Amino acid sequence: MKFKMIFLLTLVLMLTACSSFREIDVTDDGELRRITTEDTSEIDIPGKPENIVLFRTIDPGNAALLGYEPTAVNRALEGNETLTNEVGQSLTFLEPGDIEGLKAVDPDLIVTYSPDEYFDQYSEVAPTIRMSYSGGILSPFSPRVYLTQLYYLGVILNKEEEANKIGDEWEGQTTVLKRELNTQVDDKNAVVAVANEDGYLLYNEYMSYGTEAVYDVLGFQMDGALQSHLEDNLFDVKTPSDLSEFEADYVFVNTPDYENEDIKSEFAQAMDIDKDHVILLNSEDTITNDLISIQKQTEYIVDKINEAGE
Repeated sequence: MKFKMIFLLTLVLMLTACSSFREIDVTDDGELRRITTEDTSEIDIPGKPENIVLFRTIDPGNAALLGYEPTAVNRALEGNETLTNEVGQSLTFLEPGDIEGLKAVDPDLIVTYSPDEYFDQYSEVAPTIRMSYSGGILSPFSPRVYLTQLYYLGVILNKEEEANKIGDEWEGQTTVLKRELNTQVDDKNAVVAVANEDGYLLYNEYMSYGTEAVYDVLGFQMDGALQSHLEDNLFDVKTPSDLSEFEADYVFVNTPDYENEDIKSEFAQAMDIDKDHVILLNSEDTITNDLISIQKQTEYIVDKINEAGE
């Protein structure tokens, strides 16, 4: 729960920062680069880092797309099958703040959240960069926050050109993914809920847990009343019955208990929709919103929507 709330608090900083990630110098042999970041005027990092630790959940999959396999990632991702299958089988999972474990993997570059209470301790181990989950006013991919994050990581890993290319190609990929729907959903409303021990949190666009797939790629809408409600009540815990005041054609529920038919029945009754329009997602897998994960989440959701329409 602590990790999830920290993750949420980080997400609400989105679109508030104007990043200045860019390379400003490089040694003649290319072994050392100097870049600027959003909260550090200048930092020297390896030109080709070999032991990267990525504490942010969005970064491991994007690093893999850019040709890097991280040495260690956040322990919160230990149950993520997409990460294991697509990024690497030999990953080390670290608890944030585990300095001894961090030293053991001997990183030459660390990327973490901004803010991060362990930043100073990490910096004593290896060059450490903090990144806000922000769309960035100067980003070539605004307002798609998840693409901006890919671009910034590309700058850090000396793969800016590759990141730009992948981001540009994503538009075409989303069109292909959306065409797989038997019936388009641009005029349909959707709710994305995430289970916690006390109930459910409702998630907005670009907040992981399938929101990119649902709202951006597939084009679902959000009920205006729900949008207004979330502006001031984003962290309020809900029960399914609390959602009855909002309009939805589909509900996507992120939960570790993703095979529980009772959850589907409860939401269907509360929202007065068909049970097949309540789609359960494995929250261990949907916590990530790199492009690999978003594509797989979209493909899964498309299959479930098509099945519901048969």
